[in-house]
Amino acid sequence: MITVAYSLVAYRVTGLSPATCEHCLAAVKLELIQVPGVVGVDVDPAEARVSILTDGPVDEGRVRAAMEAAGCGVVDA
Repeated sequence: MITVAYSLVAYRVTGLSPATCEHCLAAVKLELIQVPGVVGVDVDPAEARVSILTDGPVDEGRVRAAMEAAGCGVVDA
């Protein structure tokens, strides 16, 4: 039997708005999907939110660095 635990984490971000172009949205997804452990990415520009699905532990620093490389900043709560 194989068991995989998935986790969904949402981030409020800067740099996204309803006017964000498809190219920029794709860039965010591309940067994040390359982070080891990230298996899915959803970008919601209307809510300025990025959600990532992981299949195990993920380095938070690498997630933030990937978002910054794509032009987004994480809003700390």
